[in-house]
This record gives sequence, C-alpha cells and structure tokens, in this order.
Amino acid sequence: MFIIDVIKKEEAKGELKLLFKMIEKSLGFVPPHFELFATIDAEAMKEFVLYNQKMLHHERIDSNLLPYLRLEIASRECRKYCIAFNTPIVAKLKENGIEIESHKQKILLQKVLKGIYETELFTEEDLQELATEGFSSKDYFDLLSYATTFMAKSKMIEVFTKKAA
Repeated sequence: MFIIDVIKKEEAKGELKLLFKMIEKSLGFVPPHFELFATIDAEAMKEFVLYNQKMLHHERIDSNLLPYLRLEIASRECRKYCIAFNTPIVAKLKENGIEIESHKQKILLQKVLKGIYETELFTEEDLQELATEGFSSKDYFDLLSYATTFMAKSKMIEVFTKKAA
C-alpha cells in the first residue's frame, strides 16, 4: 500500500501503542495512513489526532461536515487514496440519513471552498454572510485551517502511496 514499511497497530509498542489505542477509541479503527504518519513522526501524528478530536467537538461546526469537506477536496485535488477512504464514510452518513442539510453549514462549506479555490474572490462580504449565519471569523478560520491541513496531509499520503506499475 505504501512505499515504506509502516508500523502496524498490532506491532506497536510504548507511546506508539498508546497513540494507536487513542486513535482506535476515537475512530473505532486505525486507518492505514495514520499508521504511515505515526511511523514517520509519532509526535506529529499525536498532535494531528488531538487536532481532529478538537474539530469533531467544535462548538459551531457540525462534525458531519468534515467528511463531506474532505471528500470534496480529495475529488478536486485528485487524491485517489483520500477519495477511496472518504467515499464510504460519506456513503454511510447518507445511508443513515445524515446529509449537510443545514443551510448555515452548507454556506460555511461553500465559503471554505471559495477561500481555497477562489481566494481572489473571497471578501469581507463573505465573512459578513457567515456572521449573519452565526459563524465568527474564528469559526471560518478553524474550518479553513482544517481543510488546508487535510490538503497537505492528503498530498503526503499520495507521495507515500505505491504507484501502479
């Protein structure tokens, strides 16, 4: 799957074993790309997991928005691994009747995508529209940061993914 050997959850010892237990408790499993990142830099992986947990419990950002955002970015960025990983998550949400139906969450998603892909068109009016929906500049910054962090991590996953011959 990856061009380097990764430390699997079953092989982990010490701090890494505890980190994998924390991931498994949060997600129900340890994704292969988390094993990859933890093999390369366990401390950075731990910070990433804590950051994701913080976003999952954000006061005004619906946690169900995150996989939709990741899939949208992965599709636009042609991140095959991340498309394959996030597609079943979004499908499961849809199967359980969880769609991004909230008007305000849809607007937040659109504004983050606009900030990333149409930066020159993003204006103070966009932030004002978000404020009207109850989002602060910090809320927007938090989701924009999450999105750009995902973009960087997804690129790193693709770099370390074995290419078809």
